[in-house]
Amino acid sequence: MAFEIQTYNDWLVNAFELLQRVGAVVIVAYISMRVPLVRRSLSGAQTSWFYQLATACFFGFIAILGTHMGLIFNTSNESWDWGTRTYWPLAADEAIIGLRDLMVLTAGIFGGAWIGLGAGILAGSERYFLQGNVGDMSALATIILGLGAGLSRHFWPFWTISVKGVLTVSVLGTLVQKLILLLSPLFADVTVNKAATLVMWETTLPVLVANSLGCLLFLLVIKDLEYDQIQIREKSAQLRALHAQVEPHFLNNMLTALQALIVKDPDRALNFLSKLAQFFNHTRVSASANSIRLADEMAHLGLYLDFQALRFPDKFNLHLDVPESLLHCHVEPRILQTLVENIFVHARHGETGSIQIKIKGEDLGEAMKIHVVDTGCGMTQERAEKLGKQAVISRNGSGSALYQIRCSLDLVFNGKANIEIKSALGLGTTVILNIPKRIEAW
Repeated sequence: MAFEIQTYNDWLVNAFELLQRVGAVVIVAYISMRVPLVRRSLSGAQTSWFYQLATACFFGFIAILGTHMGLIFNTSNESWDWGTRTYWPLAADEAIIGLRDLMVLTAGIFGGAWIGLGAGILAGSERYFLQGNVGDMSALATIILGLGAGLSRHFWPFWTISVKGVLTVSVLGTLVQKLILLLSPLFADVTVNKAATLVMWETTLPVLVANSLGCLLFLLVIKDLEYDQIQIREKSAQLRALHAQVEPHFLNNMLTALQALIVKDPDRALNFLSKLAQFFNHTRVSASANSIRLADEMAHLGLYLDFQALRFPDKFNLHLDVPESLLHCHVEPRILQTLVENIFVHARHGETGSIQIKIKGEDLGEAMKIHVVDTGCGMTQERAEKLGKQAVISRNGSGSALYQIRCSLDLVFNGKANIEIKSALGLGTTVILNIPKRIEAW
């Protein structure tokens, strides 16, 4: 009776100790998953061999960390070592009860057969070189465990991401791993068989608890990662919707101009159509992107101004002053076109002369400013302060384009970008974009 009580006490104590270490490993994995490269690998693991390899290595290295965070059991004196081991390999009568199998199970359940197998090979090979009691068969069992968990995802993909499925796979995987060790031909020797049986008796329940709860924790972590991906896709959809709202506004202006030109000057209308085709070909290329290089956006603006030159010959002059260091930075597609289009729509009211348009860029290190300045009719500062913050209804327009720009900037930069509007009646308008510098596309 005393023996049974002591055994149950050892199981509970060891299970609790392993769970503390499970928490540490999960925290390390969670922090690692916030690294952009790791997130891309995990998100693209089902579509790219490169990402599959990177994901397998990620789980494999975490599994190796889990091995070295384990508990060491001495089969000779039946004692446990909970301290951090500073010397390797293990002695012949020592076995390590770590979190290696937990991470390999997780790799297979959430990554599939190839990722589970890859993580199992990496972690199993490292376990083989640690030697110790049943080291070689522990290594083989780890590989089989990763492959088996991955196959369970292949055949039952939806079931294995449920709580019930994760618990079932983790329990069955742990029991199969222990069975492999017990049925190994290496245990034909009576002494070795007794030691292996002792290891199984002392470790099966704590490992079952640690693997089951650990896999559930990772289920929550993976769900959090998937939720982030859903939010990113939703943000992308919102950006596309905002861009689509700007496009019909411009298209309507062009079709109206084309209708007038066909009646007045058919030859000029034909030239207009040629420019229009070039413009929409450029638009088609950037339509699927959330961002483009500033250099490409300026080229797109050049096509737009070619169109405006057909409508308003000698009615505007453009001055560009953009540092070369900003040309490779990314901005939203058609953002400059929208601002310049507003000049032609609103700034020409009452103006008979040529309007001067200036686009100036400032490199501020971590951020950049883009000034779009015109010498048009301007507006009151009171109205300018409202534009971009809300749709402002008037006979000259609603200001929705500027409001859409502000909304899309908020979506991309989470409040770190803004748009300033300065104006005075008869003196023109200045629109300033304050944007964090981004070299990579979003």
